[in-house]
Amino acid sequence: MSVPYHRLFRVDGRWRWWRPLVALAFLAGWYLVSQVLITVAYFVPIGATQGPDGLLDLERSLQDSALDPTDPIILSLSLVSLVVLLPGILLAVKIARIGPANTLSSVRFRVRWRWAAWCVLPTLVIAGVMFVFQAAGTFTFAGGFAWNTAEIGQSTVSLGTLTTTIVLVVLLVPFQGAAEEYIFRGFLMQTIGAWIPWRIVGTVVAVAVSTVVFALLHIPNGYNVWGILDVGSFGLVAAVIVLRTGGLEATVLQHAFNNIMIFVLQAPGWSKVDLDSSNGSIGGWLLTLATSLAYWGMVELLAWWRKLDRTFPGAEAPRFRGAVPAWAGGKRWTRPGGSGWLDSPARSEGVAGSGAVGAAAPAGAAPVGAGPADAVDNAGGVAGRP
Repeated sequence: MSVPYHRLFRVDGRWRWWRPLVALAFLAGWYLVSQVLITVAYFVPIGATQGPDGLLDLERSLQDSALDPTDPIILSLSLVSLVVLLPGILLAVKIARIGPANTLSSVRFRVRWRWAAWCVLPTLVIAGVMFVFQAAGTFTFAGGFAWNTAEIGQSTVSLGTLTTTIVLVVLLVPFQGAAEEYIFRGFLMQTIGAWIPWRIVGTVVAVAVSTVVFALLHIPNGYNVWGILDVGSFGLVAAVIVLRTGGLEATVLQHAFNNIMIFVLQAPGWSKVDLDSSNGSIGGWLLTLATSLAYWGMVELLAWWRKLDRTFPGAEAPRFRGAVPAWAGGKRWTRPGGSGWLDSPARSEGVAGSGAVGAAAPAGAAPVGAGPADAVDNAGGVAGRP
């Protein structure tokens, strides 16, 4: 018996359908407050040093291109606005008491750092392939290795600005990519998977909804049809990788490396290169689809070779009426390598659920660690929901 990644919320006896809505409400509040604070942190210094004209220029730049890789201020503001979502979603899950700590990271309820280190290998391979295609025409070997200024033009930013942008990208983009993965491939898929009782249906709907929402939320950035298909294909394959590996490690790396490379290549602001995100093409979409599928194949092979734990080695929690027994919210059954509910105390009359095993409990006895209220529920023979 095991539990797949997208149903991990259900391994906690405190699971209720409304808890993800509480987490979502908290995340919305966190986002609004953080955006106000970030806006103040950026706009006040600029207003004090550049006056109203500086504020108007900043506002126009944000409206025209919120992810302009040639403007460190605009780029950092946009990235920080997304980075804050990472601690926000982790706190939201904890406050809503949805599941064990770090339930979004993997089926081991933590980041599997050794597995993440192995995933760097296929990530670098795909990054290299993407670099070859995306940097086509950027360099020339005529008369020695150099920038192909005849094709791409001249850089429009200073060396200082370019250096600042690259540093910001390397520092912030990994957290921006992680924030999006934890929300779309993590929280959203686990919420839908826990809501739908039928596993196959829940899997399909979770993947479909997370992919569509991820793609549609890129529309405000000006993406055209091919750009949306590009993002959607990336999100679709990423969702499958998460389910197949039981965690977010591989897709966080893929997302981070992909975005870092794009921003770094665009940071010089070559005068003949259009940086408009709305100019997606069928070639770009097919390249993203092909490299995403290739990355999935390499990760799949690596997971098989490493004998990766892809599911939680236990069972879904029983459903309770009334107070949840103390052992149901404990941690010992979610320890790395633990056997989950198969290692929980014996099931008593007041609990109906997924087959916790052990010695038979005396009639009317409360589970080990349960309080007086639990004993009353059990003695009364209150049946739980399956």
